[in-house]
Amino acid sequence: MDVDLSTVTVAATKPRGKIAQGLSEMGIRVVPIVEDEGNVDRYVLSKRLAVERRTGGGFLKGIMEKTLFTSAIYLREHFHIPVLIVEGKINYEFSMMTPPAVRGALSSMMILYGQSVLATADAAETIEIIAMMARQEQIGIPGISLIPKRRAATLDDMQRRVIEMLPGCGMVLARDLLQHFGSVQRIANASDQEFRSMRGIGARKAKEICKVLTAEYESVDTEKNLEDAIEADPKLLFRPPTKLLARQHYLFTEGRDRHFIDLVFFNPKANELIIVELKRGRLEPAHEAQLCRYLDHAHQSPLLRAHLDKGAQLRGLLATVEPCDFEPRGTHIGVQIVDRAKVIKTLKKLRKLRQSTE
Repeated sequence: MDVDLSTVTVAATKPRGKIAQGLSEMGIRVVPIVEDEGNVDRYVLSKRLAVERRTGGGFLKGIMEKTLFTSAIYLREHFHIPVLIVEGKINYEFSMMTPPAVRGALSSMMILYGQSVLATADAAETIEIIAMMARQEQIGIPGISLIPKRRAATLDDMQRRVIEMLPGCGMVLARDLLQHFGSVQRIANASDQEFRSMRGIGARKAKEICKVLTAEYESVDTEKNLEDAIEADPKLLFRPPTKLLARQHYLFTEGRDRHFIDLVFFNPKANELIIVELKRGRLEPAHEAQLCRYLDHAHQSPLLRAHLDKGAQLRGLLATVEPCDFEPRGTHIGVQIVDRAKVIKTLKKLRKLRQSTE
């Protein structure tokens, strides 16, 4: 996974086990669950999501000793999303269990106890799956298009599929438009009147098609977009003159874990260093914890230490374009809701500037 996992935390009943060690090596912070130490191999990823791991032999043993079912009851009562991972092959040769009995236990986990059951080939795959679930639960899942996709077989098929995305365009109208105009580019450059001359396209549909094809794109899609806008116009965040010292600045913790800071600013008037963590969505406590780690290890950065040694004060700032009422616990951390409209306006200016120089 090409993503910084240092902000992810997993609580484990076996923090020194193979799975926990593998998660730690990926950069995930692993903390122990003391009260259940050694009883089960369980990983808590959030207040609602917990994963229990059993090897094939451990799964059979859990059926015979009934611990599989008592544990399932515990997970059902304490977590909204309980997950059971069965790792490796289930070997019946030296057990009294039969395949129908195992299938019955597996189906009961899902039907009676509400568990999602996953199978992995080995510990390495288990580590990858737990890491992916933790990343999606704590950081988020990338945007997924809900539009069904299929591979276009030919160029003309690909052209039709592009035009089918326009408002009110199905396969038949897309084909007719391409036959009439001759190319996707000519359709994109067509006027409202030209669309209305086509059979099956009225004034309303023509207007909607033209709007999609000609309207300026206005969106803040990624944190990088937000970084670009703030770098170009720091007044989106700060009123007094503030100098940008670094973007995507990295520092190391004592354990040599590398962390990337979105933006670092310096306010010369207040002699203040400001570490900025940007988020596109709503702010969460985990984001504050992430920023606190940056502040705690700021002295590890030569750039930051040079200002701190001269007496500069240090504070953190969480910024997002999503309105929220998040209140940080730390007095040295502030929250800023950035005006989305102003960010979009700045991005449009940057776009025009880039296009004028190309």
